[in-house]
Amino acid sequence: MITIALDAMGGDFFPNVNIDGAISATKKFPIKIILVGNKQQLEKEIKKRSNFPKEAIIIEHSEDIIEMTDSPSKAFRKKKNSSIHVGLELVKTKKAQAFVSAGNTGAVLTASTFILGRIEGVDRPVLSAVIPSEKKPFVMLDMGSNVDCKPTQLLQFAIMGHAFSKSIMGIENPKVGLLNIGEEKEKGNITTQQTHDLLEETNLNFIGNIEGKELIKGHTDVVVCDGFVGNNMLKFGEGIVKMFKTFFSEESKKSLLSLIALLLLKPTFKRFKKKFDYDEYGGAHFLGVNGISIIAHGSASETAIQNAIKMAYQSVKTNMVDTIKQALKQSELHTISEVSKNGS
Repeated sequence: MITIALDAMGGDFFPNVNIDGAISATKKFPIKIILVGNKQQLEKEIKKRSNFPKEAIIIEHSEDIIEMTDSPSKAFRKKKNSSIHVGLELVKTKKAQAFVSAGNTGAVLTASTFILGRIEGVDRPVLSAVIPSEKKPFVMLDMGSNVDCKPTQLLQFAIMGHAFSKSIMGIENPKVGLLNIGEEKEKGNITTQQTHDLLEETNLNFIGNIEGKELIKGHTDVVVCDGFVGNNMLKFGEGIVKMFKTFFSEESKKSLLSLIALLLLKPTFKRFKKKFDYDEYGGAHFLGVNGISIIAHGSASETAIQNAIKMAYQSVKTNMVDTIKQALKQSELHTISEVSKNGS
């Protein structure tokens, strides 16, 4: 039985959304959930739910709560008994196989790095997210954990993203693209040009540079960029979806004809929401740490928490961390082989 530690005190709507998401997840997957947080508060809330699966959900007490406004480094040092800290310790000590939180992203990243440690060969762990497109979802990384990156680090991101795509997305030979301002090899800054050269030397299915306008078409399975670009792309996409929702909501109030037309299109809007709504994809993986750590959006709904737990379950089931370790090792051997060949 796979056990997942859930930060019950994380997010804007804790603990209720987290509890409800956990209950929903246990009904769909063969898992146990450890709710990490204030035991008294959690027990009080759980008693209000008649459908609470006692055998599938247990509580692990933690005193401290890391607020969204807390400094990640200070919180790590001063709040050792926070729900984030305790939850990740459960993964480290093998009492849980994965950790999920909708709490302070920086705090989760910091604690994951120091408590779980980095996988051998990883300079910097990377935040990855599953992004919807016209054809199929793709993996994009980095989404904000590393603002400035070296070419070798972007190469590692590509290797980890490739392994993630194979394990979680089920893509046999994922296509890897480098986000850039043009398709030509010579385009971009020095970092992207050097990264392009490195990716060409790997055994990855590297298809070259990809422009922002091509992302939504879904021709690429893995998109690599630094965290500054990735985070802005993510937030821009979220903003576009919200803009559509607001626009159609306002239009429906303008006339009876508009309202009738929008009601007729309601099934289409539902399909649009399911395909492009962030909640449907759960959370972002923090790849490169020696364990599974998933970060959901601060405003995550019950559906988002449930899907983040689903992602954690799939990651454990497919041995994703071991897949990444093996991919990094094979890439290193391939690079050494190429260098030796060229040297001779």
